[in-house]
Amino acid sequence: MNKDKIRNWLNIIFMIMAVIGVAYYLTKDRTTGTYIILFAMCFKIAESSLRMIK
Repeated sequence: MNKDKIRNWLNIIFMIMAVIGVAYYLTKDRTTGTYIILFAMCFKIAESSLRMIK
């Protein structure tokens, strides 16, 4: 698979999870929302790493 496709998928996963995390943070439990956002950031860090390697 091409690195650009992998980066795009990682960005899509990050954006979806970030929106879900913020919505959960604002409407339900703040601790769980924070964990969801932190988990989403792992995908963004992976995408940024791929961008730096290129």
